[in-house]
Amino acid sequence: MKKSQVEEQILRAAEELFMEKGFDAVSTTDIARKVGCNQALVHYYFRTKDNLFLHVFLQKFSIIMSKISSEITQNEHDFFVILDRFIDTYFEMLSENRTLPFFLVNELLLRPERREIVREHISNNCEYLEYYHSIDQMVKTEIGKGTIRPIETMDLALDLISLIVFTFISLPMYSDFFHQDEEQINTYLLRRKKEVKELVMRGISISD
Repeated sequence: MKKSQVEEQILRAAEELFMEKGFDAVSTTDIARKVGCNQALVHYYFRTKDNLFLHVFLQKFSIIMSKISSEITQNEHDFFVILDRFIDTYFEMLSENRTLPFFLVNELLLRPERREIVREHISNNCEYLEYYHSIDQMVKTEIGKGTIRPIETMDLALDLISLIVFTFISLPMYSDFFHQDEEQINTYLLRRKKEVKELVMRGISISD
């Protein structure tokens, strides 16, 4: 197997085990066993389990950022289209990775050392900072034009993320309480996505 194939298999196995059992409950031996390789290969490619966590997190983060970048490029003069597409992208990613919110809450919100690893990487990545700067400028432009109320870009981002993430954190309760099958769950997620869009748009609109 090529090196890239081995790395990808290790990352995929680490992601599955982290999501299933949590970071602390997974060892590099577990990851190697799932891949079917020697434990030394896991250490060779990623050195530590923390590095594996960072790679798993950034792989998901990069998916969102690349799609946001694409939307900014294609719709650089239409803030509302970008906002709409961002919600679509986030819902799509979490629909495909439904355990991700629980993993992130456990590993980022409850573990300062893990937050620091991620913060250092993102704050030193010029590309990510440029994305944020572009969106920040769009928000300020729309405020200046009077199309949205004054709001900090970070507050808008937190409103978006909290509404979307809680949809998935609450999903097991919704599914179990109301005995929903997969088709009904997908219908529910589509309804929630529409509701989030309406809530966000109303939240930034200029009051009469």
